[in-house]
Amino acid sequence: MNKEFLNNLIKKSDLEKTDYFVYNKSKIYKKQNSKIIYEKIEIPNFNDYIVLDFETTGFSPIKDKIIEIGAIKVKNGEIIAKFETLINPKIPIPKYLSEKINITNDMVKDKPYIENVFEDFYNFLEYLPIVIQNASFDMKFLISNANNLNFQIKNKALDTISVCKKLFPELEKYNLSFLCKYFNIENKNAHRAMSDALAINELYKILYNQFLKTF
Repeated sequence: MNKEFLNNLIKKSDLEKTDYFVYNKSKIYKKQNSKIIYEKIEIPNFNDYIVLDFETTGFSPIKDKIIEIGAIKVKNGEIIAKFETLINPKIPIPKYLSEKINITNDMVKDKPYIENVFEDFYNFLEYLPIVIQNASFDMKFLISNANNLNFQIKNKALDTISVCKKLFPELEKYNLSFLCKYFNIENKNAHRAMSDALAINELYKILYNQFLKTF
């Protein structure tokens, strides 16, 4: 989930007033988000890593909340473990967002809060590099939640969008939907965290192989 995705799919005229307010208000926190930093990886040349995808109530890690975690652990190029859960965000999920990602308020109302699952998730991450589509978005949510719960994130992150632009500069788009179609990657439940994470893993393998061929 990222801003580009919503900008492409949502027409402001289609939103109810309350939804438009939530959509527009998120821009206010852009400067706050930029204060959260992490170490970036530029080269896709590792075989042990985490692939991560969050679904959230909006764009701001300060004001918005995680509603779904999808992560896979890869070692020696093979998936060895998965971490998947819906999260009760304690705030309403905007209607326009529910319609796009197919996660409703009813689906999360009986799910755990982030503080109930974060330690297990933190341990799942180990100190492995994290592969993410649009890393700045998910890493800011990860670090913000970790800081709030007194955990320290030391994982470095590789952004598949950034790497795609370097290895495949001829492409017209770099959102996950387009890349899945272009590279023939299956993503049956797009915009859900685990399905996206699995698709991102397939994308990373393509980037890894392309990097080996190019360099």
